[in-house]
Amino acid sequence: MRQWGVRGRGRDVSRSMVAIVVSVSAALALGLTTWVPVLLRTDIGLVRVDPGLLTVDKGARGIATLGRGYTVAAYSSGFRVSASSGPLVDTVTRGSPVSAVLGELAPGKNHPVEHADATLDHVRIGQVRIEPGRAAYSGEVYDSADGKERALPLRLVFLLTTAGVHVTAHVQGADAVVVHLDSMPATTGLGGALPDRNLRTKGWWLEDSLGEQRALTSARQAVVGIGPATRDRAVDLRPDGRLDVHVWGNRATLTLSGVPRPG
Repeated sequence: MRQWGVRGRGRDVSRSMVAIVVSVSAALALGLTTWVPVLLRTDIGLVRVDPGLLTVDKGARGIATLGRGYTVAAYSSGFRVSASSGPLVDTVTRGSPVSAVLGELAPGKNHPVEHADATLDHVRIGQVRIEPGRAAYSGEVYDSADGKERALPLRLVFLLTTAGVHVTAHVQGADAVVVHLDSMPATTGLGGALPDRNLRTKGWWLEDSLGEQRALTSARQAVVGIGPATRDRAVDLRPDGRLDVHVWGNRATLTLSGVPRPG
């Protein structure tokens, strides 16, 4: 009888362990079904595009004054656009500011769906040309596949306008351009383009419009417009804080403005 009792208790313990394992497995499965799509952005059709290496020649480094308190700085660690009120946006730290995508954009049920055949994630900036109200950086995006390097011409232009600083990232031969921005605390959408609330760590497609939209703002009091308006555009707020701007075309544009200091 004593032996039977021990075996009975063993079976009870085994059943309890099985129940615990089943419960934990179910919880993990539920968590993965909600977490994995957000991590991969498959829920809204965005492909993850990570920045690569950035190389900026010494002759292209430094601060260019555009006017009205706006400047653009190029360092080996990235680019920064500032207003008189302070920094507006930074490209991702110690990573490429731009990636090129080779692929296609397919229609989906509720939103477009990206398909990337390849990405060119590394950037070399070789030279800069500074003129009144304008700084133009030239170089290339590149990557290696099967031991062979592929490269496409890149041109980054920062232009002073009445609205602020107009940024153009042009990659000749790309199907899409992704601009990698550093963390923007309290990123909030602006109505008409994106939901008028904190965007958190999610991905969003911009609403169609007739012009380049003021899309989002941040705790730095930066206002960011994303274009061209004729292209499909999305923002992807990565869990690590990076903000990626996806534009389907060989040219992505940003309009950056800030709140000037009084007097």
